[in-house]
Amino acid sequence: MKELIIESKGIKTNHYFIPPFELRKGELVTIFLQGGAHFDDMKAQLTAIFTGKAHHENIKIFKPLTFAESFKESKFRRIFNPTSVFIYLKRNANPKDIVISKIFEIDTFSKKDKMKDLDTSQKKRLSLCLVFSKTKNIVFDLRGEGPVGANKTVEFVKDEIKNDGAAILIDWSDDMKNNCSKFIAIEWLADFEELKKIVNGSISLSKMC
Repeated sequence: MKELIIESKGIKTNHYFIPPFELRKGELVTIFLQGGAHFDDMKAQLTAIFTGKAHHENIKIFKPLTFAESFKESKFRRIFNPTSVFIYLKRNANPKDIVISKIFEIDTFSKKDKMKDLDTSQKKRLSLCLVFSKTKNIVFDLRGEGPVGANKTVEFVKDEIKNDGAAILIDWSDDMKNNCSKFIAIEWLADFEELKKIVNGSISLSKMC
């Protein structure tokens, strides 16, 4: 049996239950939270736990994951001195890792291209590239990506972790249900009226920890 990275006995609050799961080397686990105003808050809480920044009594972290942060640039810089792909990689990646050259085989942009000119999916894969140049254990999302781009990103992740890594995808869609090692879907304990308020953001969710 492959090395255990994360063991979860389940997360239960007054509003929901996230079933137990294990993340082992070579696996991609998708945690499906459904869409709504609750998503970002829950993603942030889960990310803090999986990266070892927060503790939950039901979750054992044997190897902490690293979250793939989206590229951000100030409006001033984007207008007057936009960041190039080369500078983004130089400042944030391990230049010796093979994944740096691989990204240019997967996508058609060059090092001279400006980050502002890349689409959301390309930026996502570049942010993943930075993380993969330093560790193969990651947590990520697919925010802003369309179906084609999202599938391309997931295939990129699966290829990088297949030998010596592991990944958790926190998603609001169930599109990747059949394209991952394990699919963990949130189970709502709230009644229908309360759930509507959670989804539209009129009430706050109970915290995980």
